[in-house]
Amino acid sequence: MRNLKNISLAILLLAMFAGIMTSCSDEPKNGENHRDYELNVKVLNTRHCHALKSLANDALDLQFDQVIFEYTSVGPDMKTPVRLTGVISMNPAVFNKEAAPRALMFYNEFTTAKHGERTSQNEIDDVGFYMNKFQNLIAISSDLYGWTLTEDKPQAYCCPEITAQESIDCWDAAMSVLKDKGYAIDGLRKFNVGYSSGGFSAIALQRYVDEYRPDLHWDLTAAGAAPFDICTVYENYVESDFSGYICSLPLMMVAYKETYNMDFSYSDVFKEPLASHIQEWILSKDYGTWDINRLIGTEKISEVLTPAACNYKSGIGKVVYDKFRSNSLCGPGQNWQPSRDTKFFIMHSSGDLYMNYQVGVEMADYLKSKGCQVETDFDNTGNHVYYGLLTFTGGTMLRMEEILGNSDTVTQIKELFDQVKGKISELSGIGL
Repeated sequence: MRNLKNISLAILLLAMFAGIMTSCSDEPKNGENHRDYELNVKVLNTRHCHALKSLANDALDLQFDQVIFEYTSVGPDMKTPVRLTGVISMNPAVFNKEAAPRALMFYNEFTTAKHGERTSQNEIDDVGFYMNKFQNLIAISSDLYGWTLTEDKPQAYCCPEITAQESIDCWDAAMSVLKDKGYAIDGLRKFNVGYSSGGFSAIALQRYVDEYRPDLHWDLTAAGAAPFDICTVYENYVESDFSGYICSLPLMMVAYKETYNMDFSYSDVFKEPLASHIQEWILSKDYGTWDINRLIGTEKISEVLTPAACNYKSGIGKVVYDKFRSNSLCGPGQNWQPSRDTKFFIMHSSGDLYMNYQVGVEMADYLKSKGCQVETDFDNTGNHVYYGLLTFTGGTMLRMEEILGNSDTVTQIKELFDQVKGKISELSGIGL
């Protein structure tokens, strides 16, 4: 998914306050940590970040500090140790211990494809709004396999078990860093947040914690516009013969072939010119997702996938489909018990052109069928990035404040919004 632009934050604020301001856990399967290796955490450096500073003459003043660290996790085979990087983000008052942190958040990053597009590197606008001066959150995020120290390797995109393991290792590593540095984190509320593929990662992390980590509890898991049931997304793409984000299915198919060593060639599933350019366009990480979309040059699935790949009921198409089924987080074959003590916020705009919002409805229905506390938002708030992401972010922040019990914070952020609202009419007509 494309980087947040300055306009995005302005629309986010509008969405938050135009829409929002008006408007029991089972025992896990076992107590294993699924880790037989030492994290060996090493702090690499700290840096100061300044997100969205060109918006309305920097009225939002989204400055924050990051602690970037290295830790041991596992690669795609779930057993080979690898060194990965993670990052802890805090606004300056929390970083300098002038203000106490109010909550801990695991931030699951959305789709990226190009060198440097990680939270510890060039992707700071997406997490930046959560670093506002009022909420005083500490955000933790993993760069995951295929990035930074392992950038020469394929990313394990939408591969839930490896993503969850690397994320929980990152969380534990970050907790040790924060404690070593003397931050007061005991007893803080914990939030698990992600949008798009980050929403998929958030539910994968939720599942891992529910099954294997009785010591860890998410007070809120917020997941927006994600391919929770990958097969539902696959079916819809093929049947509608359309995707407003044509790189998404190729990114996933490439990741699955590379991560799980699947026995098919790229010419089996992709038409030209994509079939001959997987290394150059995707595996090289020389292009961002919208660059890849332009290189593919169509929004028609039938012009990207071979007839065999479009037939998910037999042959190679079914092989891919079955692997997607085994890695989906809801739908046939899934029967994990989410925590009934976690509050869930599932959002997906019905106007989303990247993927059909019914996959969000399916995830919400699964959670409800398991007796979970679920709030949803499936209103038409426009396309995936233009309004959808922004509505999700605003809705997530509101629900955080409801859990934290401080209604004044929303008012304070609204006052900050008033400083830039004069820009809304000027900027809101610009598409992403």
